[in-house]
Amino acid sequence: MLVFLVIVFFGCIGCTIVTLEVYALVFGRFEDVKDNEFTTHITWREIDQVKYPREEVHFISGGNKLQAFIYGSSNNNGLIVISNGIGSTSDFYLPMIMYFVDKGWRVFCFNNTGVGGSEGESIRGLTQSVIDLDNALAFVKNSGRFNGLPVMLVGHSLGGFAVCAVLNLNQKPNAVVSFAAFNSSKEISEEQGVAMAGNAFYLFTPQTWAIEKQLFGDKVKLNAVDGINRAGIPVMIVHSSDDEIISAKKSSIYAHRNQINNPNVEIVFFDGENASGHERVYGSKKATEYMKLATESWEAYIAEHGYVSNAALAQWAKEYNFDKIKADELNMELMERVNDLFNSAR
Repeated sequence: MLVFLVIVFFGCIGCTIVTLEVYALVFGRFEDVKDNEFTTHITWREIDQVKYPREEVHFISGGNKLQAFIYGSSNNNGLIVISNGIGSTSDFYLPMIMYFVDKGWRVFCFNNTGVGGSEGESIRGLTQSVIDLDNALAFVKNSGRFNGLPVMLVGHSLGGFAVCAVLNLNQKPNAVVSFAAFNSSKEISEEQGVAMAGNAFYLFTPQTWAIEKQLFGDKVKLNAVDGINRAGIPVMIVHSSDDEIISAKKSSIYAHRNQINNPNVEIVFFDGENASGHERVYGSKKATEYMKLATESWEAYIAEHGYVSNAALAQWAKEYNFDKIKADELNMELMERVNDLFNSAR
């Protein structure tokens, strides 16, 4: 009996150590793109800064000073707050930001804890995105800079979860659009954990949930569907059948659509020839096709040269004549639907 208890004890310690290491790896800091680095998406230094000027501001979340930007400061249609996905800074959404500015909206976007110019030793975890957005909205409300402007929320992936889950925290914007999002941190962690480690993942779930509980308390239980139902405001849920990051059949908000009782919810689902993936689910069909061919070319380049680095990516892009404008082209029909939704919700 003693031997069994000793084995269990050290087994638990081992699982805990592994879980902590994996957690730290997955949710480590994500730095901004350096001036000498190449990226496949449009960056701030590459856009017309005269036409799209931005102002940098800061707000506090969990003791960290987070970096935020205001675009279209003279626009008065309303304020669109954008919450970004994991593994990217707010610059990833510049095509969307520029679209909204052109339509007369003011845009507020920010980098989450541990991302880009924001403070924080790490991203901490998925629930941190909800906390950061909640504090961003508090800043918007209390700064005195946006008085009277209706507030709309837009989020992608992790941010798509955040813009819905934050509705559980007494936030009531005028409308929400969620792109390619999961319903809860528990569901997506399980889905991706099983995909990577098989059923062995379940050996580490007690430690995972203990870490999450310690970090976020009861907020770790927040989910998107509860927020959508609680708020009762107009919400658009966008997902694609070929999303390989957040399954349309398992962890996505879309998969839970039958649990949504908010009558003001609109579902946009891309399937068949219109499927648009995860990373650029709001992109045009041409952009989706372009990125598919570019990705195949990049994978062939890796296979031939046998290594991956930023320098290699830049060299491939030069040889391939990679066009960021084509890669980042928006689905204008979808964006017009979003714009119409926001205009009707003002």
